Amino acid sequence: MIAQETIQKLATQRQTSEFPNVVREYFQHLFLSQLYRIEGAENILFKGGTALRIIYGSPRFSEDLDFSIFNIEQYQQEKFIEDIFAKVLVEIERSGIKVELGPKPGSTKEGYYGEATFKIYDYPSVVVSINVSSRNSQDIKGEVDSISSDFVPTYNVFHLPQEKLVEEKIEALLERKKARDFYDLYFIMRKGFLILEQKKRLNSSKDEIIKNAGNIDFSSELLALLPQDQQAIIKDFKNNLFNELNRQLSGI
Repeated sequence: MIAQETIQKLATQRQTSEFPNVVREYFQHLFLSQLYRIEGAENILFKGGTALRIIYGSPRFSEDLDFSIFNIEQYQQEKFIEDIFAKVLVEIERSGIKVELGPKPGSTKEGYYGEATFKIYDYPSVVVSINVSSRNSQDIKGEVDSISSDFVPTYNVFHLPQEKLVEEKIEALLERKKARDFYDLYFIMRKGFLILEQKKRLNSSKDEIIKNAGNIDFSSELLALLPQDQQAIIKDFKNNLFNELNRQLSGI
């Protein structure tokens, strides 16, 4: 188990709060490090905003763990996922961390949803939502990366290829219009992750993106999830996003 002094030190280094950001990120790393030790877990590919942070270095702290499942028949998926996740939670409990399952997990229209509540030291309990999307109809080969962190020993994750991960983030932005999706797009653009087809798609939706961004109070929704050195960007985020979109899509 991580020492409380280490949590405090990391919060200072990362210019953020011990709880929930650093505590929750510890549990996320712990979950992932245990998950990909289990046989069959390579069919559950890590993705989403937390993947952007853990694999690619996004400054934004994330609240959920998102995955896509491949190569498992639809009727087998719920049991397959629950069996693997149960093994993960047992291993986490063995390290001395209290773990509780939230409302009854199970199948959803998209795949699977569950919640796990973790408790450590004198911090309040923290909830991590676990979302798994069924993608059997798609022929996608996952990628493997080694993750080095201050929380747990180096471990491997199987994840969506970068191009597909970015594509899903663009889809999420256009569909649900949440503040975190706009920030993730900004990070993706700044990292140079967009391929030409994705730029064309964004260009055709640019006016809609800017309009939707104008309806969001980014400071109230994102400041708690960002380190102090990112907060100046958020205070004028609409203009920063607009300028970056124009820069990325110039000539498209």
